[in-house]
Amino acid sequence: MDITENMPPALARQLFEKGAFLIIAGVPEKTEFGIDLCSYSVGEKFRGVKMIPAGPHFVYTAAQGPYGDTASRIGFIHYFKSQEIVIREWDNEKEELRQRTSGNEDEEVTRIRCNLRELDSYLAPYDFSSLAKWNNLTNHMTEMTINRCLPECGLIRPSVEFESCSNEERPKGNTIATGQRINRLANDEDELLPKLKIVPETAPRFTQLPELYPKHLTTQEISLAHMDAILAVDQLFSQFPESNHLLDEIQFSFVLYLAGYSTDSLAHWRRILGILANSEAGVKKNNKFYREYLDVMQYQLPELPEELMEPTPRNTVYRDVRNLVKNCSLCDLDKEADYLMANLSQEMGWTFDGLLSEDPDDLPVVVEM
Repeated sequence: MDITENMPPALARQLFEKGAFLIIAGVPEKTEFGIDLCSYSVGEKFRGVKMIPAGPHFVYTAAQGPYGDTASRIGFIHYFKSQEIVIREWDNEKEELRQRTSGNEDEEVTRIRCNLRELDSYLAPYDFSSLAKWNNLTNHMTEMTINRCLPECGLIRPSVEFESCSNEERPKGNTIATGQRINRLANDEDELLPKLKIVPETAPRFTQLPELYPKHLTTQEISLAHMDAILAVDQLFSQFPESNHLLDEIQFSFVLYLAGYSTDSLAHWRRILGILANSEAGVKKNNKFYREYLDVMQYQLPELPEELMEPTPRNTVYRDVRNLVKNCSLCDLDKEADYLMANLSQEMGWTFDGLLSEDPDDLPVVVEM
């Protein structure tokens, strides 16, 4: 169904003239194709998407197998400009979209622009029904962060790729064993592991995050860090020239999970939450950032996978969000925290009873050395 059928002609014409275009060649029929939060099955005439609003958009395909099975999503994220024409073609061998490998791209863009009216019937209109939700999930995202964090290969996969390597090149854990027998057992098990390493260009280039409890801390400092993760929060903010760049990366990692099913991106998002949620001092120092962070979270949390929605202490996301709203409530962000709690209670059934009444027996103890 063409969603432009019920649009006023003047609006449809304006969207066509101002929107961006994604031109795709060679995608097989029945391939799953998606842009942002909408997906379709490719038909015979499909040649791309028109009327794409300016801003960041995630595009993916999932090849169909001979028995109706669907492969993993493989896609890219691009910051579309108004009236921009982006060209991709289908790679039959890898079953994914790639940039054009032949011809002059500038000349091809010029030729396509001169023939957009003729191409119109082959282009699916962007589905504006989900645009408001997408905008709420990406309103801080910038082209700079997309270019900085994208994998070098330019494609987003559900997980990073691995390649064979020598035993010397293989990443090793920091296992500390005591006793000759334990050391021998650890070495024997290590030899049984596949000799693999991450293909660097396939991994998102996220900011290196600080540890909540760095190894160099004393026992007393570890106890203090358990009570308030201000050291990790300060290190996290020091990684970004401006705090809004951190919000940008938070949204970037979340939509890579949401639209691209990237497990590495979800893990990165969870680690950032684990740092930011557990510091009252951090909220006091970065009050404006946390106000915006609470707003970002109200749109992200209802989109979590089902296994992370259970409101129990075993769910680390739920536990961290409780700590986040508690610390914000104690630092002059009580209205914003109350608003987030009300939304989560209504949409996800999360409860926040007894949030501000801690049992002293459950608090960490500072050990004097």
